[in-house]
Amino acid sequence: MGVVPSMLAERLGLPQVTLASELTVAGGKVTIRRDGDAASETITATLPALVSVTDQINEPRYPSFKGIMAAKKKPVSTWSLIDLGVEADSVGLAAAWTKVESFARRPPRAQGQIVTDEGDGGTKLAEFLSAQKFI
Repeated sequence: MGVVPSMLAERLGLPQVTLASELTVAGGKVTIRRDGDAASETITATLPALVSVTDQINEPRYPSFKGIMAAKKKPVSTWSLIDLGVEADSVGLAAAWTKVESFARRPPRAQGQIVTDEGDGGTKLAEFLSAQKFI
């Protein structure tokens, strides 16, 4: 799994279980099955926990036209930080753990070298790769 979920779990102080293809929650614990190429693993963690799943976790449900039309009529609620009881200095840039010090545009790509094969193309390619220390 990627770095971001593990960083989030660490920051929240939660156990993390990843790549779940099957998930059950019971008795204050989460149990997942993680399917690998050669075997399956069963992993258990106490709740609350950060869980990530694969696309094999379930069959997707697609909304009906009637459901889409009904959703358009539902009111959308907007909450402020005060409504949520969150201090403004605990979110956003003021509370960020990281910041961008500088950035630069990527340099333009240099033109490649064209090797015409006159019977010695393989040798020229090997020489180029050797000069670049790729082989």
